[in-house]
Amino acid sequence: MKLFRLLPLLMAGLLGLHSCSKDNSIEPEKPAEEQASKDVVSVFHKTDQYYQPYVYRYDSTARKWTNRIASHFSTVPANDPTYIGFTNPNVVDSGVNLFGMVTLYATQIGTNNIKEAKINAEKVLQFFPDAVGATKGKVKVLTQDVTISRKDGAPFNIGISGEGTYDTQTKVMDLVVNFNETAIGGAAKVSHTYKISVDALSLN
Repeated sequence: MKLFRLLPLLMAGLLGLHSCSKDNSIEPEKPAEEQASKDVVSVFHKTDQYYQPYVYRYDSTARKWTNRIASHFSTVPANDPTYIGFTNPNVVDSGVNLFGMVTLYATQIGTNNIKEAKINAEKVLQFFPDAVGATKGKVKVLTQDVTISRKDGAPFNIGISGEGTYDTQTKVMDLVVNFNETAIGGAAKVSHTYKISVDALSLN
């Protein structure tokens, strides 16, 4: 009689076990976590003291690529060699023309002098191969606020973010960089297109 009363409980337990087993069997596998590559950094960054890649911005008004945007001294942060940054280690209390920001914001800065603008960003670009050993992949712009000094010394911030692709055979990156200009009364997202290359490019 007692056994008869326990049967419903046993059946419920078996059904629960079956349900758990079924749920576990259909659980999707988690995708492998993307790994940033130091090897790609070594393609686009050189250890020469004054090395800078060739950086170009597409001017949507003129409908052509700009000339090379100079003063992009690339550096690799000691605490994370998976990044390329842009800082000026050669001139004390100076900076770089990161993505042409000194030119883009010359009105707000009051000058187009990179030494006065003092833009330095230790971590900017990070690379993620499409597969192990692949020559192509994604490049991501680290989301951050970039501090810019006005001519009178007062700072303001412009946010940057973005992404694109790279090819280690052509040694070229294609990027879309988004600028957050709300701190100067502008839009939260203003996008510009860039090419960054180890060698000079003929684009127009």
